[in-house]
Amino acid sequence: QLVSRTCSFVDQAIRKSKTLCRQASAKSLSAKTLSESHDPLIGRKRWSMIDLTAAACVVAALGALVMPALRVNRDVARRLTCQNNMHQLGAALMNYSLQRNGQLPRIDHDENAGAFLIALADRGVLTREELAQMVVCPSTELAERVASGCVVIRIPTRDEYLAASGAERKQHRKLMAGDYAYTLGYQDKAGQIHQVHFSGSRFVPLLADAPSSAIAGYQSANHGGCGQNVLFQDLSSKYCTDCKGQAQSDHWFLNDDGQAAAGRHANDIVLGASAATPVLEVSGK
Repeated sequence: QLVSRTCSFVDQAIRKSKTLCRQASAKSLSAKTLSESHDPLIGRKRWSMIDLTAAACVVAALGALVMPALRVNRDVARRLTCQNNMHQLGAALMNYSLQRNGQLPRIDHDENAGAFLIALADRGVLTREELAQMVVCPSTELAERVASGCVVIRIPTRDEYLAASGAERKQHRKLMAGDYAYTLGYQDKAGQIHQVHFSGSRFVPLLADAPSSAIAGYQSANHGGCGQNVLFQDLSSKYCTDCKGQAQSDHWFLNDDGQAAAGRHANDIVLGASAATPVLEVSGK
């Protein structure tokens, strides 16, 4: 009988325990549902200000690491595009010289350096549209203005060039060679202008990023004023952080007299921006 009562007591205890468990489960489920429905933050781990500050610092650090790399890659890509433009122009000048027994387009007293493009177009080496695209360095303000449609590069015909006067002529001279500089030739003792002979030399510059009188040393402004691409007659190119050749005596943008004009002799190579003329006295025309 004692055993029977004991078993009965145990059985009742088990049933009561199950009932309490079911009730507790129901209350827990109800509380969970209520919390998820009305307050999504209850029962979850909240982010503290320290967590948010740390996350912000990580994002800032990643940005500080990535942004300079992206900027460097962009600058390198633009510099390579600039060199490619010069290579195409250089190849066109080489083809021109082959048709003219080694002679490059000559820039006369009253002509600007950019007039070499008229010679290339008139000889059919490249179209005027192709030349207009090649003379823009992607790193410059001119490139942005051309892309936005504010400026249109146009290579005039010889007749249009000669007929232009005043503001139209000035605009032609300034823009026809875009961002690049071409050799002005040299002046002999009699005052005659001669063009440098095309020899294919790897030491003689043929084209370069145009110089700027606003930067110390007459450095080009095309790549942030840090240097310029230079294309040599063998069609090799080099990014140079100064404006002098290997001998460090011949300045690419100034003649031996320190002037932005034609060289004083055959070995005095001078590259002039689009509007530059061989003789300073007529540069304002």
